[in-house]
Amino acid sequence: MPEKNPSIEALVLRRAQEGSVLPRQQTGASPQRLLTTLLGEHWLDAPAALSMSTVITLLAEFGISETSARATANRLVKRGVLETERSGRQSYLRLSAIGCEDTRHKTASIVRFGALQPDWDGLWTVAAFSIPEQQRHVRHRVRSYLRWLGFAPLFDGLWVSAHADPAALEPIFRAAGVDSLTIFRAEEAGETLPLAAWNLSDVAAAYRTFVADHQELAVRMTAGEVSPSAALAGRIQVLDAWRTFPGIDPDLPDALLPPDWPRTTARSLFVALYDGLAPLAELRFRQLAAVHDGAVAELAGHRTTADWASGEERRGAP
Repeated sequence: MPEKNPSIEALVLRRAQEGSVLPRQQTGASPQRLLTTLLGEHWLDAPAALSMSTVITLLAEFGISETSARATANRLVKRGVLETERSGRQSYLRLSAIGCEDTRHKTASIVRFGALQPDWDGLWTVAAFSIPEQQRHVRHRVRSYLRWLGFAPLFDGLWVSAHADPAALEPIFRAAGVDSLTIFRAEEAGETLPLAAWNLSDVAAAYRTFVADHQELAVRMTAGEVSPSAALAGRIQVLDAWRTFPGIDPDLPDALLPPDWPRTTARSLFVALYDGLAPLAELRFRQLAAVHDGAVAELAGHRTTADWASGEERRGAP
């Protein structure tokens, strides 16, 4: 049974145990990101695989050629994100168990971000560590883990977070091979204020840009002027844009934030679009899948922000 409320700490620990790096939260038109997002949004727990022909049709909706689509699928298979099976001359693809778990953890952390303001006891979690110069690969991995956990660096070996659980950090560091480590909770981190780890002006500007970029789509959605095709593309774009914020916003307590902090406005817009476009986006996914197999296409589903919070999924929306 998949974990209903997966924690990002569990994903990071598994990656540390594997010795692999988590990707930075970033936007972009990567076909691999696009395909995993499409499958994660509409095919995460479907009991059937999709034919390669369906995958090609899905990616063609976004202007990706058949050659690129095949190469994208093959790369994801080699990475272990997708698994493949054959029936006659046709190959079929689905997210692997690891691909499903990664998608569930990462998407949940992205969609839930900014939903609730955690209580804050006035203490910072500080991770002080030392990694020898000859172990640059370890340093790179540890930085990747810390950014996913909401940390930012005051200095190279001194990272801070307002909310990270110290108990969850030590096994991650140990699995990554870090021996020289101190984790503590404190009101300060030496002579440098912890807030100096982030440029809050840039974060605020990013939220305002998000709102400006997506307001028009919200207006068209409310007016009923968004087609299924536009809903599928728009919802992917909104999620892709929102995924940057867990990596740049430290989720600081309200008392530490500037007046008129724009995250609440931006999140309200994200929720309205992500949830409001979901039924039409699912419809378009099913239309594209039905080109090759109408019965399998009916297995498509979607999740709203509330569904991600509960771990449920809606399937076959009319």
